[in-house]
Amino acid sequence: MYTATMRYEFKVDKFAEACQIWQDKVMTLAAKQPGFIRMQFLTKSHEGVALAIGTWKSQIDAQNFMKTGIFKDLLEELKDFTLEQPQPEIWNLKYYQD
Repeated sequence: MYTATMRYEFKVDKFAEACQIWQDKVMTLAAKQPGFIRMQFLTKSHEGVALAIGTWKSQIDAQNFMKTGIFKDLLEELKDFTLEQPQPEIWNLKYYQD
């Protein structure tokens, strides 16, 4: 499995609207993509911070999702809602248990 995260720092007064835009733009599209396993969106609303976690069967699946242009479009739409550029990170799954 391949997991990537994106940390967002939203303006607190725009937080709810920014989260809704993220959900509307990303969740539905991601779920339709080949190799999709799960998408999570964690929040600290009082701080304006959110963490998106996408898990894919392979790195190629995640890269193909990125090629849809979703994040370029999303970042353009969220530019007035963020305090700084979102920070991506790539993670390797070491342990997992259901």
